[in-house]
Amino acid sequence: MTATDDVKKWISEFVTKPNPVFGNLPPCPFAQKAILDDKVEFLELDGVADYPTLYGHIFNFDFETKDVLCMIAQPDHFTADETVKLAEDLNNHFMRDDIVVLEDHPEIKESVKEVQLNNGTYILFLVQSLSKLNKFADMLRNTDYYKNWDPNYEKEVTGPWRRPSK
Repeated sequence: MTATDDVKKWISEFVTKPNPVFGNLPPCPFAQKAILDDKVEFLELDGVADYPTLYGHIFNFDFETKDVLCMIAQPDHFTADETVKLAEDLNNHFMRDDIVVLEDHPEIKESVKEVQLNNGTYILFLVQSLSKLNKFADMLRNTDYYKNWDPNYEKEVTGPWRRPSK
């Protein structure tokens, strides 16, 4: 099984399945439609990928035809700190262009109540339109989606950093 196959399996078996912790919505309620509409591009990074590599893939990605770029790296390719720093540096550049980079590293556990959100196997850089992501997050505020989230974690994930002033 390739890394892409493994991530797609995690998406189909967890990310897109309704869960009571999220008000009986999936952890990512909009992922299934994006996958079915072929709006997600998966890209496995090679062993020499670095900041310029990630930057180039994002810069050249066609956000008019696809919604999400999912870049996948082996779990030992970057440390947890390096992964966070890469995403932060990429966001410092791309957020002004309405693009956000969300990171997932196996050593950084993210959970709501007892539900672990990260895939736990690979490093992921999920790149998408910031305004669309915020629009979907705002739509979820009218549901029970966030009712079990720790307020600090919700702020960390959806807070002011995702709404930069222009």
